[in-house]
Parts: sequence; structure tokens; C-alpha cells
Amino acid sequence: MSVRSTRHRLSIALILGIAMAGTASSAAACDALVVEQPSVLRLDYDPFASAPASGRMNFSIESRSAERCAMDIALLGRDRLPLDETEVGDTGVRVRFNAGAGDTAMAATATPGIWRVQLDPGKRYRLSFEVVAIRDAVAEAGEHSETLEMELRESGALSASHAGNPVTLKLISPPRAQMNIAGAAGAFGQGAAVSRVDFGEMTANEARRVFLQVRANTISRLTIDSANRGLLKRDNSSPAADSIGYFATLNGVEIDLRQHYEAMLDLPRTLGGSSLPFDLRLGEVGAHVAGTYSDLVTIEFSPL
Repeated sequence: MSVRSTRHRLSIALILGIAMAGTASSAAACDALVVEQPSVLRLDYDPFASAPASGRMNFSIESRSAERCAMDIALLGRDRLPLDETEVGDTGVRVRFNAGAGDTAMAATATPGIWRVQLDPGKRYRLSFEVVAIRDAVAEAGEHSETLEMELRESGALSASHAGNPVTLKLISPPRAQMNIAGAAGAFGQGAAVSRVDFGEMTANEARRVFLQVRANTISRLTIDSANRGLLKRDNSSPAADSIGYFATLNGVEIDLRQHYEAMLDLPRTLGGSSLPFDLRLGEVGAHVAGTYSDLVTIEFSPL
């Protein structure tokens, strides 16, 4: 019994050894080169747009193998580790990389930042990566960049057989400034928009308040102009008709409505923006002809 058992174990070992050797010999070594350098990956980024920003990077590789084989494409960060998402500089904007359309499928592997492609011998493939913003932030106006590296590796290998290729990700943030006039304090866009302030039946020193909700990614200019130079005039009346004076205060600072008002605002770079109280107060009303008295106040907010 012991002899038969020993022979049985020996035959299994031999069979396994032959099978393993056959598997190793059937694996085709894979080699490929980047023959068209990765294009600059440009991301035009508007922090206040409703749709997520996206971009594309194209490149081409060519198989140098004699058989069909699998190759890994790895994107590496500054720490030389594979990644499929990253923050662009110090903007706070985070982006994710996905396989884009190409001449062959780039399949995601179990390791984020590594994609696998099947290559036919001697064939050239045009491939692409797509990038999409997954976390928004108010990036400072200007150009921001991040440099990554792309490597071609044999399937499952931890390092490249050739030098890597730099990948430049550029986030272009054009100057943006937005304003909303609301009836209550709050983050940008909260509260009903206001285009008319109604004093009703006018009383001396009566006041109304609205809020200028403003946000921007750069230093911006706020201007205020009164068509009647700080006077409420009766509708359909001549300039010489009687009028009622009123006053304005922005964020606690009195504004002279008799002249053009201009201020430079360097706001916190947030999506919620800042809410500035804009107060309007009547002066002495006195005796006036009955009617509707009004003025047109133009408020503009623009990036420098």
C-alpha cells in the first residue's frame, strides 16, 4: 500500500509540473511603443456652469510583438503610483480619468489607474482618455496644470519596459462673475430673485432691503448707477416735476447716488458666494402730486 501511494503522489507531481510548464510557454511576451505622444489634456472649466466640465487626450501605440497579446496602460501621479482621479494643482477641482473611444477597447483592471488592451502583432492603435470633473470648486481665473505620466507595461507587470510619457493636464478657468438680487440673505441662488422694490404708500424715512448675492473667481467690479441721480420722479412727468429723494447703503457703506458708484470686490472663492445687504431709504416725503414715483437703478457686476 505504501509503494502504491508513493507512486500515486509522484505521478500527480509530474502532471502538475508538465501543466505549469505548458502554461508558461504559452504566454506571449508583449511589447509596444507610444508612437504618437499624448496630446495636452485641456479642460475648459467654468465653476458656475451646470454641466460637468470634460476633456479628451489622444495618443497612439504600436505593437512590437509577434503574437496577439495583452498590454497595460498605466497613469501615474507625482508619487509614481497609478491613479484614475486627481486634484488639479491647488484648485480644489478633482477630476476622474476614463477610457475613451479608440481603435480597441481599454478595459479597466482591478487596479485604479491601469487599463488593459489586446494588441494584434505589428498593428497601430489610436486611443484616448477622457477626463471629467467630479468635484467642483471655484478655481482662480487663469491656467492651472498637473503633470502625470503614462506607462506601457506587460500585462500584470509593476514597471514599464520603456521610458514613460509625460501627460499634461491643463485646467483653463476663464474670469467669471455672477450676481443675483434676492429678497433674503443666503448662498448664491437661494431666495426669490428681485427686480422691483416697492415702497407702497410712501412715508418719510421708510426703508427696504434686498441682497446682492455675488460670486466670482477673480477680482471683480461692481457698479451702481441711478437714472435720476438719487431721485424718485413721477411717471410720465417732465424733469422739472417734483421728486422725492432717497438714499442707498451697500453692506453698511453709504452710496452717493448722484454720481457713478464703483467698487472692486475680492470675494472668497466659493460656490455660495457672498450676500451683501443693499438698503434703500426714503428721505422727506412732504406734499406731492399723487402718482407713481420711480427711479431705475442699474447694478452691474463683472470680472476684471
